[in-house]
Amino acid sequence: MNANTPEVSRVKVVTTLLLLLLVVTVMVIQMIQKADTAGKSVSGGMGQMPPAAVIVTTVEMEKTRERIKATGFLKALSRSDVATQETGVVLEMPVDEGDEVQKGDTLAILDARRIKAQIVEGKARLTTARNLLLQRKAEVSRAQSDYEMKAKLRPSNAVSQSTLLDSEKALAVAKSQADSALEGIAEGESRLELLNIRLNDLKLTAPFKGIVVSKSVEPGEWVSAGQTVASILAIDPIEAWLKVPARYLGRAARDRENFQVRQSSTGNLHSPEKVIAIPDIDPRSQLFLVIATLRNDDGRLQPGESVTGIIPIGRSTTYLKVPTNAIVRSPMGVMVQIIQAPADGQKSPTGRPVPVQIAFQRDGYAFISAKGSGFNVGDQVIVEGNQNLRPGQPVIVKPEENVLPAGSPTSQVGGVKVK
Repeated sequence: MNANTPEVSRVKVVTTLLLLLLVVTVMVIQMIQKADTAGKSVSGGMGQMPPAAVIVTTVEMEKTRERIKATGFLKALSRSDVATQETGVVLEMPVDEGDEVQKGDTLAILDARRIKAQIVEGKARLTTARNLLLQRKAEVSRAQSDYEMKAKLRPSNAVSQSTLLDSEKALAVAKSQADSALEGIAEGESRLELLNIRLNDLKLTAPFKGIVVSKSVEPGEWVSAGQTVASILAIDPIEAWLKVPARYLGRAARDRENFQVRQSSTGNLHSPEKVIAIPDIDPRSQLFLVIATLRNDDGRLQPGESVTGIIPIGRSTTYLKVPTNAIVRSPMGVMVQIIQAPADGQKSPTGRPVPVQIAFQRDGYAFISAKGSGFNVGDQVIVEGNQNLRPGQPVIVKPEENVLPAGSPTSQVGGVKVK
């Protein structure tokens, strides 16, 4: 029995191995059959893909140009610290902070009694000078007659040469005194004019239309020449100072077409009257300054307020315009799906992917160069249902119902408004 035991064990092992081999073979055959069946099922399904429901819109063409946004702030066109040119006591200060003043409005009035007294004195001196001139003119006339008479008598030796010379001297002295009297009148008139100017300077007025932002004195205070009494800001017009990236230097439009400034507090848009680009780039921020001058006759724009400039870039060019919803980005690149008419043997249209190069985007639309775009104005582009659309898959076009571009306040998909 011991001699047969190894023989029996060997037979059992071989039998077990054969059974395992048979089982593995059957399993492999079943897996191959299942795989083949699955492949046939997939292959048959590709040819019978169900149509996809899509929403389309029509490709449009627009002549426009790129616009960028730049932040900035409002700045007063000018600021004036109004100072007195005379020394005196402030009698009146009829303005307060925040008051709007027009050019020529009174800001302060100083005591004018001293100047008025000097004007009265100056008028009296001028009258004296004028009377003196009349006297000097009479003396000249008398000296002139005396000289002419003696000059006629000299040839007959009725008067001596010495007498004639004395008469000539007296005439010259009279004329000189008359000239001095005339200069005295000019001096008096000039002094009187200066006093009147000083009198006018005692009333300080606004140099331009603006807002009183501060006042430095009150009635009863003594002020010296050169002391500030009030500060005024000119806010009409007002300037928007915008910081623009250096790469747009030379491309930022300086004309007013399509140039707008948005007020941050209200969202209102304003068109500038003048635009100036300052070609001085900040080495740290790599920004340069664009100044837009805005009308502010209603006073709604205030200095220091933040604004956003919508600045046109480059020249107007013709672009194809599609909603940004139509843009599909994938590893294959950026493209749009254009509706293609049914091919031979097909009943439904399909989507045709077209690679695109977007020039810029604005207000929910993508603008694509019209040259070499691969599609044309009037073509239908898919705006909903294009993300999961397979190549060659038939589509069912739903009616377009108020399809708005991405970024609009509301958009409508499948008849349902989405805010």
